[in-house]
Amino acid sequence: MDRPCPVLVIVVFVCYLACAVWLASSAYRAGSDSAHGQRVAGMSLGATALVLHATVLWQAWDTRPDTAFTLAETASVIGWLVGAIALGLTWRRPRFAGVSAILLTVASIVAALTDEGARSFAVGRYSWEITAHIALSITAYALLTVAAALAIALARLDHRLRKRQPLRWLGTLPSVEALDAGMFQAVGAGFALLTLALFSGFVFVDNLFAQHLIHKTVLSCLAWVVFALLLLGRWRFGWRGRTAVRWVLSGFALLVLAYFGAKLVLESILGRHWG
Repeated sequence: MDRPCPVLVIVVFVCYLACAVWLASSAYRAGSDSAHGQRVAGMSLGATALVLHATVLWQAWDTRPDTAFTLAETASVIGWLVGAIALGLTWRRPRFAGVSAILLTVASIVAALTDEGARSFAVGRYSWEITAHIALSITAYALLTVAAALAIALARLDHRLRKRQPLRWLGTLPSVEALDAGMFQAVGAGFALLTLALFSGFVFVDNLFAQHLIHKTVLSCLAWVVFALLLLGRWRFGWRGRTAVRWVLSGFALLVLAYFGAKLVLESILGRHWG
């Protein structure tokens, strides 16, 4: 398998970071005449980064017969989706440009992980059902990554406000209420897709024990329970703020262990690959 061009990977990384800087600058100077121009420039750089990032991913997969993502490539796909969500968020809600800058910084870091060299695994036979399951899982993970990033930003902003400390770069973020609402929107969408992903996995994946997927399945189900209880608590008891942040980060941590922990064991120890 051909490796993606290292220079192109670096260009993608730089474009994402430059986009983040321009968007953060536009948020910091929201009231100035130059803010709109800075936001447009940042979004243009972000769009360029997304196109080039997609090219890098295509180079990595072009010679493969099946949908077989390595650990690093999975992170890179999630980064691409996070970057796309960030640009869409800025387009619809300019006041979230500061949040988008954080998300694009995350995208830049994971985009750099695509170039890990050629690796080979024992890959099972794929079908459109399994491909759909993988796509649902990765998209759900991307949305819940956005929710986790918003949760961290919310926690930091809330802490500074409670301590009456200078906000510094946190001043580019929207209000606590807006961050809280955005976090729950991401959780709701991610939870819906995670539900579909788990259901499709139970229906279409054969013999979880033989494929060493039982730990991944159990941890994913635990994460689903955590997010379900969080949404129930929001609806029934109005959970928000620090309580909601703890639940979001707990569920996300379980997903990290479920998906990336399982892939690490399969690829690094067993020399196998699944999704």
